[in-house]
Amino acid sequence: MDSKTLKKQALELSHHERAQLAHLLIDSLHPETDFETEESWARELKSRIRQYEEGKSSTKSWTKVKRNAQNLLDE
Repeated sequence: MDSKTLKKQALELSHHERAQLAHLLIDSLHPETDFETEESWARELKSRIRQYEEGKSSTKSWTKVKRNAQNLLDE
């Protein structure tokens, strides 16, 4: 199966199924990192919020994030 067909089929999944697939794919990139626990995610989220509130990070529009992600997938 080619990647174009795979992407099309993935986008036809339900929201929940796509989220599960995304999680599986991200975990496969960094199998040695344990981000499975709620506590780890909570710490990461709090850290990112703090950085944003302190002006140390910024946000990007969903349109830009989606375009950047698609460009990476197309490479």
